[in-house]
Order: sequence, then C-alpha cells, then structure tokens
Amino acid sequence: MASKTTISRPLEYSLRLFGAWPGSSCQILKTIIWTMIMLTFLVFQCWYCISHIKSGLVELLDGLSYTLSNSLVFLKLIVIWIHKRTFYEILTTIFEDSNNWNLTIENRRIMTDKATLSSRITNFLIGYFGLSFLMYTGLTLVLFDEDQIISKQRKFLIRMEFPFDATTSPYYEIILVMQFILESFIVYLAATSIALIAALILHVGSQIEVFCQNLQGISCIYEKEESRVLAMKEIVVKHERIIRLSKKVETIFSYISLYQFLSNTLVICFISFILVISLHTEQATVLIVKCFPYYIAINCEAFILCYTGEYLTSKSETITKSAYNFLWYDLKPQEARSILLVILRSQKQLTLTAGKFVSLSLEAFANMLKACASYVSVLYAMY
Repeated sequence: MASKTTISRPLEYSLRLFGAWPGSSCQILKTIIWTMIMLTFLVFQCWYCISHIKSGLVELLDGLSYTLSNSLVFLKLIVIWIHKRTFYEILTTIFEDSNNWNLTIENRRIMTDKATLSSRITNFLIGYFGLSFLMYTGLTLVLFDEDQIISKQRKFLIRMEFPFDATTSPYYEIILVMQFILESFIVYLAATSIALIAALILHVGSQIEVFCQNLQGISCIYEKEESRVLAMKEIVVKHERIIRLSKKVETIFSYISLYQFLSNTLVICFISFILVISLHTEQATVLIVKCFPYYIAINCEAFILCYTGEYLTSKSETITKSAYNFLWYDLKPQEARSILLVILRSQKQLTLTAGKFVSLSLEAFANMLKACASYVSVLYAMY
C-alpha cells in the first residue's frame, strides 16, 4: 500500500487549474488565459495606484498592498511555468518515494505524519485566506467616508482604475462579479502556493528522517558483511537523492522567496500604517475588522516561508548528528568508506534562501518584523 504524499488534493486541484500539473489537459491554453487575466488585473490596479498618488495616502497604500500581493501570485505562476521540467521532476520524486515498496512500517508512519501535517497546513491557509478575503471585500463595499457619501461614488471590491465610466449600470455589477470570482481564484492560488512550498520541504524532511532511521538500523539488521556493504551504498545513494531534491526545490523557489520576502515586508508596512492611522478616525472599528485579518494572513505567509527554511536547516543537522553517532569506527574500512562520504557531505547544510541573498529562518522573520516596525514609525512621523 502506498503512503500518502505531502501533495494533498487541494494542492493538486490548484496545480491542475493553473496548468502546472503533469499531464493535465489544455496546459498551454490555461497558461495563456491566466496570463491575460493576471496582466489585465495588474494593469488596472497599477493604473489606480498611479492615478491616486496625490489623492490620499491610505487609499494609495491600500491599493499598493493588494497590487503587490497579486503580482506576487502571478510571479509564482511564471516561475513554475518556466521551470516546469524541474517541477515535474520534483513531483515525480515525491510519488516515487511514496510508492517505494521497501519502506518499513516506521518509515511509512513518518511519511504519513508529514502528509497529514501538510494537508492541515493547506486546509488552514485556504480557509483563513478565504475568510480574510471575504471580510476585506465585504467591508470595502460598506466603508464610505463623508466625501464619498456626498458624491455617491461606488466602490469596487479591488481598487482599480478603468478607461471608461465603470460605476454606471450594468458595467458596475458585471465588474463587481468578475472581480469577486477571479480574485477568489487568485486568493486560492496564493494560499496553495505558500502551502506548496511547505509541502515540498515537509517531504524533504520526511526523507531525512527515513534516512536517519535506516542509518541507525544498519548494524543491527544486517549481520552479513555483503548485505551491510550493500546497505551502506544504498544509504549514500539515498543521501544524494535528498540533496538533489533539495537543490531542485531551491532552484524553483529561491527567487520566488526573494520577491515574496520583499513583498511581504512592504505589505506588512502598508497595512500596519493603515491600522495605526485608523485608530484616530471615526471608522477605526470597520478599518480594523477589514484590514487586520489580511494583516494576519500576510504575516502567516511570511512566517511559513521563513519557517520552512528553518525546518530544512534543522533537519539537515540531524543527518550530521546521525552520521557521527553511527558506530562507523567499528566497521571494516571497506564498510566505513561509504559512511565517511556521508559525514563529509553533511558538513554543508541544506538551506532555503531568498534569491541567494538571505537564508530563510526564524531570525530572518524576526528581522523583517523589526524593519517593518521601524518603517511604520518613520511613516507615521512623516504623516
């Protein structure tokens, strides 16, 4: 019986929907359609930000925050489409590991636990991102300041600027429905894209745990010398397989992580500033209820990204510890040669970086929050 994989059903449906799943139908057509949709959204959103530079700081930052979030989602799609072959190889490796008939009961338990955790993370992100989107867009329709009430100006779910009068019927209603439907898909992709990074790293972590467990069990399982030598060679092959998988994940998500790290920093600054300013307005309660869930969602996104890097590094250290704790010095030189290769290679830890500039870790997340707090204090002093 094959083990569960860390690629849960919601992740598979998302990859199929956006043309990134191996063998899914109409991949080229899906790529073209989503490229046109995302570009259209971003053009109208950027147009709004440019045309409202001098109209109001709160409205500008609100528009910029969602523009950055949507552009981040589009960039993730582009990178996965460009590195489609490498991404397919990663998925193939995951399914091969899960369908390995040589796994012990304990090995399957480890992989099942990681698959269950990945599914819970995915479901939580989809649910919370969806909730924050509903609260953000719902309160946008009812949030009017005095000037807008007097002018009877209609508001859209997502701040956009159009080359025609979009506030008249039936254009307004059509655009409103289209914004809700398309932005729902974008939010779904935003949640599953960050969950995908976590799922891939969790699989790497499960393979490291299986590797360490198999390494510790060699001396007590294989009594014959020939069997022990063969098992040691398999350990080296398994270690190289883990390293290659980690490098492929790094290849795809390195620059995604860089842009997401920068985007999350800016969005957290913008939303934090809006929340601070709203405390001195009559609409403080409505603005907080509208923006705070979105603020938490962006923080969750940044935290999960940084924690995946911390998790991979900590799991990499367990390889070093297991290799050193292994009684390799009691083996014959022919048997110990393989484990010495593992010890030497394990000196270089597996890491997940943001564009090769910053190693993702909890320390990086803490530094990001400190920087955001500093920027918000400067903006508030200038306001």
